[in-house]
This record gives sequence, C-alpha cells and structure tokens, in this order.
Amino acid sequence: MASIGYMLPFSILVIFAQEQLGVDGVGYGLILAVSALGGLVGSFATARIRSRIGYRWTIVASLLTGAASLLALAVTGNAVVASVLLAIYILHAVVWGICATSLRQRLAPDALLGRVNAASRVLGLIALALGSLIGGLLAGVHLALPVAMGGAVFVICAGFALAVVRTIDTD
Repeated sequence: MASIGYMLPFSILVIFAQEQLGVDGVGYGLILAVSALGGLVGSFATARIRSRIGYRWTIVASLLTGAASLLALAVTGNAVVASVLLAIYILHAVVWGICATSLRQRLAPDALLGRVNAASRVLGLIALALGSLIGGLLAGVHLALPVAMGGAVFVICAGFALAVVRTIDTD
C-alpha cells in the first residue's frame, strides 16, 4: 500500500511542479536535486533512529513524516518550500525503506528469504503501477489531489504499522 502512496504524487510531479509551483525544467531539476539531499540524510540517520526507538516507532514516525510532507506539499505554491517538503518526503522514504526491508529480512525464515523478497518486490511494482494510474486519474479532478491522497495513504499505512509491527518488533 505504501508503494501506491509513493506513486500517487510522483506520477504527476513534473506537471505539479510546472502548474502549481510555476517552475520550468531547470527549476524542476533543482527541486529534485534538493529532494535527494533528504535521502542522504535519511541513509545516515536511520540506524541511529532505529536503535533508539525501535522498528515500530521508526516506521510509524517515518510514515507520518511522509504524510505530513505530502499534505503540506499539496497546498503550497512556493518552489523553495516544495523543495524542502520533498527533501523531508525522500528522507521518510529512505528511512521507511531501510527499516521495512531490514525487518522483513530479519523475520523471514532463511529458507524462504529469497521468495519473500521476490514477492515483496513484485507486489511493490504492481502497487507502483496502480498508484501511477490512480494518480493520473485523480489529477484529472484536481492537480493537488494525488499529492494529498498520497499523504492520506501514508496515514493509513502508519496506523497499520502501529497495529502490526508492535507484535513483531525485534528490538
């Protein structure tokens, strides 16, 4: 489900940047470059955060951070603000991705690890395609709708993680 939430805004991000933020190709490239910095921060911070608060709270906090950044992005028209929000969003995606993958690998039996990872990958790719389709359809209603709906999906995912991960946290 998180892959759907991820792709909802990214399926229309270039159009969103042009029409809602008023940037050209160079501006869009700068926005993406700034957003990548969030990924770098997330990659360095994840282990420290997870060791302090555990998988459950790291995953929940990262999903809520992603939700908040997308919900704020949906209402901004400022390219600088959008760049910072996207950096926060990418930070969330990296933290969530590292923790979700690590936890899945720790919980899957060794004999099934390859199958579990392959199934996860296939389901994730299907969800990305579905999110892209839904994002395009929602953009036909209003351009900010896929961005806001991505945030809503992450709120749902955070609730699900809060309920499920507590019983399997390995910390």
